[in-house]
Amino acid sequence: MRVSIKVDWRRFALAALALAWLGEAAADFKVADIQPKFTEQSLTFGGNLDLGLSPKVEEALAKGIPLEVVIDVRLYHQRRYLWDKKIASWTLRRRIQYHALSGQYLVSAGEGEAETRESLLTQQEALKQLGSLSDLKLALPEAPSVGAYSADIRVSLDIEALPTPLRPVAYTSFAWHLNSGWTSWKVVR
Repeated sequence: MRVSIKVDWRRFALAALALAWLGEAAADFKVADIQPKFTEQSLTFGGNLDLGLSPKVEEALAKGIPLEVVIDVRLYHQRRYLWDKKIASWTLRRRIQYHALSGQYLVSAGEGEAETRESLLTQQEALKQLGSLSDLKLALPEAPSVGAYSADIRVSLDIEALPTPLRPVAYTSFAWHLNSGWTSWKVVR
């Protein structure tokens, strides 16, 4: 007696892909609680970013591969009858790297002479420092006028900053696509 089993390979492949995606997407970046406000001629932030790493990204960091995080900020003047007017935009870069000899994580922010570096003992402390937005001041191109303002913020892992041999793996794996998406926050005066 011959038994025939018919398998729909397309559904099987989609189910396998969905399971793989769900298994890898356990961690992500989040902009949870931010307090933007105007001070003098700058936009000042308080709050923290939640930077959760997937197991594959954690493994790469533990092997000494530096990770670069990009924080994008856009300031809008809210208008009642027209779309919001974009006032300014900034792109901030921060970097985390593990040094095996010292057993410490190095977190750096800024560029050139304004770059700050800090060594931390644990990955959790380093990620908290990397996501800290306290004391962040962004210079405004002009003094804010009367009206309501909002700040849109997004944080993501920069795959282009990874070493060249790792980039194809990062582009094709959901575990490396860490991105908070845009969140909007009212600016306090």
